[in-house]
Amino acid sequence: MRDKMIDNCLSANNISDNNLISLRNFNNMKELSSFMLNNIYYQELLSGTEFLDNTNAKQFNDLEMIYLFVHNKKDMNDKKNRMVNTKQEYIRDLLIIYKQLLDNQILFNIELTYRDENLTPSLFQSLKHGNLRKYQEWLLTAPLGKGAKPYAVATLSRKMIILKSFLAYLYRSEYIQTPLHEKMLNSNVREDDIPNRDLGSNEVIQLLDYFKEHPILHCFIAILTTTGLRIRELCGSRICDITYQDGDYWLNVMGKGRKQREVLLHPNIIEGIRLFRMRRRLDFVLDSTDETPIFTTANGNPYSYKYLSNYLTKHINNADITFIKMRKTPITPHFLRHAYAIISAENGATLESISPSLGHSNFRTTARYLEKRLSRKNSASHKWKNSKIIQNL
Repeated sequence: MRDKMIDNCLSANNISDNNLISLRNFNNMKELSSFMLNNIYYQELLSGTEFLDNTNAKQFNDLEMIYLFVHNKKDMNDKKNRMVNTKQEYIRDLLIIYKQLLDNQILFNIELTYRDENLTPSLFQSLKHGNLRKYQEWLLTAPLGKGAKPYAVATLSRKMIILKSFLAYLYRSEYIQTPLHEKMLNSNVREDDIPNRDLGSNEVIQLLDYFKEHPILHCFIAILTTTGLRIRELCGSRICDITYQDGDYWLNVMGKGRKQREVLLHPNIIEGIRLFRMRRRLDFVLDSTDETPIFTTANGNPYSYKYLSNYLTKHINNADITFIKMRKTPITPHFLRHAYAIISAENGATLESISPSLGHSNFRTTARYLEKRLSRKNSASHKWKNSKIIQNL
């Protein structure tokens, strides 16, 4: 089964097991990512090679180690292991990192180590601390982000956290002999690195008014703002997740870390959903057995969270609204999540009630959503507005 996995994974893309270096010319990353997301080979790969009883992982190749790491199970309860969305993100980032390292071997001074007499190279077994340091320094300025700019601080931090975790896994599994993860440069996100994502009532009202004749965009903006949902949570919501209790509509969502919570759907949001589905020529009838998505594309398919995020970002930032034109950073759907926190606080909600409504694990994350807005609100400079000095300037 192990050989079958390698053959299926590599030969489909003209990559032989004896020549993994040809990944530098790989043109179908999407197909490879899709294959690696399937966990069908995980147990057979482990049992077929006795990896569970022999932690020495040198019997595997680089791609197999990525596969094993992504699907690694730590708990008997599968609900406590990595979610599919997380696995997808890990696979995408690790394959991108793998290709970046392969494409720039000379730049990073990587001398490939050959694993056996068949001259099969292993990139990860070839890495040294100096190679990794050069790679991290390159990432700071390489035009890899949006608009051919370097990665945003948060993006870079996420990728380095994944890489560090993966390298630690390789070391524990004895696939590599050097603890590369221990000397990686830190890439923590500081408060100053976080862009201003504040949106208040006035801005949201302008957005909703601008898109009032567009039931699709209006519905998405309204529901994201009034619920604080993540874009992934919105895309994953189904008809059966909506319940009606004590005169209120509630949507049950699965958040980060497989944490479930309920969000309130106000009556006019329910009406917005009905209009949305009418535009898609779909009925809207509450049914606890209906597992179809609430929101679908014009073709009837569930939204990809990345597609929907890009779609909303594009239309919102093209809107002819003054405050949008004056912003230094484009507004994304995540800004509407911040708007939920800010407007909730403006209307008297406490930090203790806002935090669980957003699905945050601790109050500090929620506090960061509110910090800049509260700082402006509490500024001593407001006391100057009616002062003689200001009036006589």
